[in-house]
Amino acid sequence: MRSRLNTYFKVWWLTAANAAQSAFINRWSNALFMLGKILRLIMMLVFLFLLKDRQLSIAGYSSDQVVLFFLTYQIIDVTAQIFYRGVYVFSQKIRTGEFDFYLLRPISALFRALTGQPDLNDALFLVLFLPVMVAVVWQLDVHITLPSLLGYLVLLLNSFMIVTALHIAVLTIGVLTTEVDNIIWMYRDLIRLGQFPVTMYWAPIRFVLFFVVPIGLMITIPAQVLLNVPPSVNLGLATLLGIGSVIISLQAWHWALKQYSSASS
Repeated sequence: MRSRLNTYFKVWWLTAANAAQSAFINRWSNALFMLGKILRLIMMLVFLFLLKDRQLSIAGYSSDQVVLFFLTYQIIDVTAQIFYRGVYVFSQKIRTGEFDFYLLRPISALFRALTGQPDLNDALFLVLFLPVMVAVVWQLDVHITLPSLLGYLVLLLNSFMIVTALHIAVLTIGVLTTEVDNIIWMYRDLIRLGQFPVTMYWAPIRFVLFFVVPIGLMITIPAQVLLNVPPSVNLGLATLLGIGSVIISLQAWHWALKQYSSASS
């Protein structure tokens, strides 16, 4: 088992090294991409701190507390971009037949499809973002304790399981339909709703964002725990849904592979 994990890590590391070489070749385009992400983050933080100056609240949360929801969204979204960027080019691999070669190799086809294109721009952005996040949180008027911080970190792992399950679901749809682009961008639009507490939306939308496309479980619940606010969903249920989503998505993936007839047909 350990040697197998080492093999997968080496494969991912080689893939990341190749991505780094590509990034250095396209230095200016990557620099502009990084600048755009930084400017978008700055503008959003400016907006949130303007709310703070006006002492406005959202869904019963102070502007300081809302900042933590936004920062949690950033952590989850950027981490997913780092590891699962391969999903964004998966439809091309299906159409060109490159995915057929994934199925012939001893490395899991799902692993290659998910992690086949690590995004080092987002990795660098996360390295720059984390110190900024700590500095911003230090200035906020929020009540954070050691137990709430530990609970927050555990729930971030649960969030990452849900993110993984959602990306596997997108790949599954890609195997069945060869269409990924619209689905993944729909996911990106939906996850942006998690920049603010999901409890601010109407009840039907809240239900969808908690239990259909569980953005609320990914972002709102961890932030509530960090703030020592009673979570909107029982933590045991949230964890069970996180684990269950991975199991169901893996079963759907294996079922989809049985339906796949390859590009040659």
